Amino acid sequence: MRRLLIQLLGIQLWVHTALGVKNPIISGWNPDPSILRVGDEYYLATSSFEYWPSTPIYKSKDLANWELYSHAITRPSQAQLFGTPTGAGTWAPTMSYINGKYYLAAMTRWTYDSVAKVWPRVMWICSDDLKAWSDPIWGDAWGIDPSLFQDPASQKVYLNVMAPNNNIDRVWGIYQCEVELGSGECTGKYRSLWNGTMPHNSSSRPEGPKMFKRDQRYYLLIAEGGTDDLHRASIARSSSPEGPWEPAPNNPILFNGAFGYDNLTVQSTGHATIFDTPNGDSYLVYLARRKINGSSPLGRETFLSPVDWKDGWPIVNGGNPILLSQSFGSVADQKAPPTPFIDMFDKPSLGPSWYQLRTPYTKGFHLQNGHKKGRGNGITFKPNVFGLGDRDTPAAVLRKQKSLNMTFSAQLLPTQSGLGYGETIGISAYLSELQHQIIGVSGCLNSTGMCIFTQIMMNSTTEYRQVPLNSTTIASNLFLHIRAKPLSYTFGYSFGKDGTKHWLSEVSSSWLAFAPTDWFVFTGASFALFATGTGRPWPPHAPKVGFAQVHETHFEENIPDYDRWAV
Repeated sequence: MRRLLIQLLGIQLWVHTALGVKNPIISGWNPDPSILRVGDEYYLATSSFEYWPSTPIYKSKDLANWELYSHAITRPSQAQLFGTPTGAGTWAPTMSYINGKYYLAAMTRWTYDSVAKVWPRVMWICSDDLKAWSDPIWGDAWGIDPSLFQDPASQKVYLNVMAPNNNIDRVWGIYQCEVELGSGECTGKYRSLWNGTMPHNSSSRPEGPKMFKRDQRYYLLIAEGGTDDLHRASIARSSSPEGPWEPAPNNPILFNGAFGYDNLTVQSTGHATIFDTPNGDSYLVYLARRKINGSSPLGRETFLSPVDWKDGWPIVNGGNPILLSQSFGSVADQKAPPTPFIDMFDKPSLGPSWYQLRTPYTKGFHLQNGHKKGRGNGITFKPNVFGLGDRDTPAAVLRKQKSLNMTFSAQLLPTQSGLGYGETIGISAYLSELQHQIIGVSGCLNSTGMCIFTQIMMNSTTEYRQVPLNSTTIASNLFLHIRAKPLSYTFGYSFGKDGTKHWLSEVSSSWLAFAPTDWFVFTGASFALFATGTGRPWPPHAPKVGFAQVHETHFEENIPDYDRWAV
């Protein structure tokens, strides 16, 4: 790490710069990374689950600095996520280049309903430019984590997938068939490929198959142990893409949990892809989470490590544990902390880093587009009956939380009249419909006028606090703030962005990291702007509500290599 002194307009600023890539390379929840090199550029797709648009694709030229390039799934004809709960949706993309086209294989699961017993369905889409993608082809196979591999020798295309052995005992393993890309049909034998290195029973989870060829050998890289503390990457090789498979003597090749689940900060390492740079260097891209006092509010992020080859087997990171303080390579890493993010909502369309929940079927927001005469900037909402706690598409837009040490601030648009109880405009630290924290403005509970309120959810307990706004309208200088730190979220407001902040509530960050019992959450924390009628249609007499701007300020994280916190 170096500190550079920059003198600008007579003001001296210290800017931290780093030589060498540091992890995570894509911060904020971006799990299940799949990478594809195109010439000297890299494209990386990650899972998005119930968020829309779906399946973000990032682009980089140096593996350290990444930009959001596109989304693969942007139309309801590609994925219909209506009523999809947290933990379901679209996930585990794998990118391939086959017969002159880019392919992205993924899967969609609509529900976890134990009565409906809806299985995940495998599909793939294709593109000429990694921006515009086709409607899906649905595969014969069921399961999750599909990948397409074209054998460079025979030109056959194989579908590799994590699937159950049958619909009775449902023991998961890695399966394969030769596939016809245009129809999704298995044209060859459907075979059990390899079940990894752990005991193969009803609790085993060999997943995320990635196949590649190197030096006349075929390699099959998989994840094992589930996606929590036991998560790891293991590899096998063969003289044929159909097997049989010889496991590596050093499996698992990636497993930070081997050094203690409650020891290192970086945990849950797995779901990996090995690739080469143009000069022949090898790297492994994978998911991991940063464990902060035992929990991971940002969820599973994208990490990168160097790979060496010995006797035809990959050695990840020299066989050493993955540490946050480690850097490698000689490129300039992302600036830390990053420059503030500011959105004035003054563009013709919403910025690509904003998301909605599930496939939208009504218009929930409108950009005022200040370029048109007589109009200011901002985003206004068309609130509906749904809120952030409903399995539908509320009038809300969300951004992934990118740092463990930051402030998210939003300026409200002024209103012409007041809000009644239940008529709500606010911001949220959001994990799922089951777990989210709110600060907003609404009609006061059990009194007249408007109040600023916080609603803090801790599983079955909800804490509600309100203070009078002492105004019949929302003023143009009202800001709502969420101060996110590694161990806590604090919620407050101010009049003026830099005015005195009045903090109302605080909650441990662990409440933005776990799902209630019997539920799964595979995403991480996001920040939401929302408005809702709270179970009722927005009244015609209610004012138009929205936000004039959003401002994110990032601070130095200083997260240690070991999960040791004084609390």
